[in-house]
Amino acid sequence: MTLWRECRACHRPLQSEASQRLGYGPECAEKHGLKPKTKRRRATRLRVRRLKPAPVPPAPDALPGQTELSLFFHQPTLDSL
Repeated sequence: MTLWRECRACHRPLQSEASQRLGYGPECAEKHGLKPKTKRRRATRLRVRRLKPAPVPPAPDALPGQTELSLFFHQPTLDSL
């Protein structure tokens, strides 16, 4: 079995014996699909408890339905600009 001294793709010197047997360095082996990609460990995130906003009562002088938003999408026209 041939031991390669430099990478067949980028011609950099190979350090490990496994890379020398394969003929590719670790980065080039991943690029060419010869070695499974290494999984990066995710940094553990702290869970933040999100508080719901307090409900706002309607103003005393508001008319019924005045606080509701219509579900119709208003797309601007050239006349409205």
